[in-house]
Amino acid sequence: MAIDLAEVTGAKAAQERKKEQPTIANGLDKNAFMKLFLEQLKNQDPTAPMETDKIITQTAQLTQVEMQEENKKTMQEVASAMKSNKETNESLKDFQGTLKDTMENLNKGMDDSLKANNALREVSALNSVSMIGKIAETDVSGANFDGNNKLSFSLFFDEKIDASKGVPAIQILNENNELVKTISLKDYNGQKGYINFEWDGTNEKGEKVSKGNYKIKAEYNLDSQSKQYLQTRIGRGEVESVIFDKGKPMLRMGEMILPIDSAIEFYKPDQKPIDQKPLKQKPIDQKPIDQKPIDQKPIEQKLSDQKPIDQKLSDQKPLDQKPLEQKISDQKPQTPPKETA
Repeated sequence: MAIDLAEVTGAKAAQERKKEQPTIANGLDKNAFMKLFLEQLKNQDPTAPMETDKIITQTAQLTQVEMQEENKKTMQEVASAMKSNKETNESLKDFQGTLKDTMENLNKGMDDSLKANNALREVSALNSVSMIGKIAETDVSGANFDGNNKLSFSLFFDEKIDASKGVPAIQILNENNELVKTISLKDYNGQKGYINFEWDGTNEKGEKVSKGNYKIKAEYNLDSQSKQYLQTRIGRGEVESVIFDKGKPMLRMGEMILPIDSAIEFYKPDQKPIDQKPLKQKPIDQKPIDQKPIDQKPIEQKLSDQKPIDQKLSDQKPLDQKPLEQKISDQKPQTPPKETA
């Protein structure tokens, strides 16, 4: 609380009182006393005038009384200011005590939050480690080409490439979903897992293409019955390891290291040949790269693709239920003979 020294010392109040013609102790103000004093001088006996020392004494008494009154009021103002300052200090002390309690509670809350975050990080780390060995589908479907250097990338193949089944090839498409380049996979016959490739940045005519984002996918092992290829693409594959960058889990998938929040789905490798059919890849190929709402279509299809995971546990149920249904159906025709018998 700021204190005005002029108010504390009474100088300001004294000036205001002088303007207002303050009264003295006997109830007469200074002007009234001076008028009486002047009238006394005017009406004094010329033969016996008032002595000079009496005039000075009365004037001095007037000044002393006025000064005493001013000092009294000044001291009262100083006392009032000190009392106000004391109250302010007490309020400040109470505020500091409350602030101290608040800071202690805040520090305690931050400590609890830090412990909770550490515990959550440990749980997240354990969950992340459990993803190793599973197939991850991410929202990444392409790679950026700078327009000059060769583009290196890797694709994950669930089965060994069989060059005798159809025409296995890698397809590179631009942002308009137009085919730019086809790379044959015949030289990779018999290979599976992550395979590294390199694109020189040219189209089918050998011309250099402009920089930008290009989608990369591969088709291989044509099914003679369904006439459909197995498909793979950039942004999907087996999780080889989990890397923690400043506590944030990252997925290592071949040559790619992606944040875990880019993952859409995880599933077991043995489910992939069924899930990998073009049903899952078509929405990815038909969508522009930047249109995330269309990216959600594979999520819906992948949720349906997760059914084979649950079916692993329930696969035996259909097998068991079929004989049960047959027994029930067999028993229905048998009941009439039993009743006739």
